[in-house]
Amino acid sequence: MHHKLSELVAELINNNIDLQFAKKELESTYIQQILMQHNGNIGHSAKALGMHRNTLSKRIKDLKITINPDEA
Repeated sequence: MHHKLSELVAELINNNIDLQFAKKELESTYIQQILMQHNGNIGHSAKALGMHRNTLSKRIKDLKITINPDEA
């Protein structure tokens, strides 16, 4: 896993992707994947992420993530 992550970081750096953008994209994608695994259920997703459901709801809003049950 560490090797794959190192390769991804190197690719981001080589493409001049700044840290703030990379962090936002990683967090957004990670949350979207968890939501898909839990069929869009905020409570179950929050538990899997180790956060309170209100915190997850705020992150979803802040990151402008849409929950589409058809994709879940």
